[in-house]
Amino acid sequence: MTREIHFHKLLPLSQTIVAIAFGGYGLWLRDSIINKSWLGWNSTLPFHVWPWAFKFAAILNMPAFLAGGLLSWPLDAIRPGLPESISMLPVLLFVPLLWYRIGLWLDQRSSVDKNRNSIKGQWILILAFTAICAVASSVPPELAGYISYIPLGIAIWVLAFIGMKASVVFRKQKLGPAGS
Repeated sequence: MTREIHFHKLLPLSQTIVAIAFGGYGLWLRDSIINKSWLGWNSTLPFHVWPWAFKFAAILNMPAFLAGGLLSWPLDAIRPGLPESISMLPVLLFVPLLWYRIGLWLDQRSSVDKNRNSIKGQWILILAFTAICAVASSVPPELAGYISYIPLGIAIWVLAFIGMKASVVFRKQKLGPAGS
């Protein structure tokens, strides 16, 4: 008896934990660097300090990062000067929703191909996507700019969504009208 993997249950939990761990550590590191500025001098340092862990969490969850950012704007307008860790909390509302949807897509793919190779392929997709996000978050600021992680994350996710949609179209063509 084989155990069935439910990506729509596993991914929201695991990716939320990853977002909290890497994003939280990145924000803590950023805050500790900025607070050690010389004699409390208010410089442009906050615009230049983006630790790798934060960039990785942001790129890995870019749609949630952008949606949470839209919710953070009113929060920052009502309570200016709020710590970034508090202002970023709305992002965590969208991370499980994003990965739930991706998990459903993966589950639908595996329900059509009920074999071990399709599940291995899905794990490879998730790991490859994570590796691409890790590489993109490692781009040095001298090469692409300090906030290059935002357009890079958007580009990665646009390509991922195009790939997901293309996969659905190709699968429907492969099944034909009888499989619909």
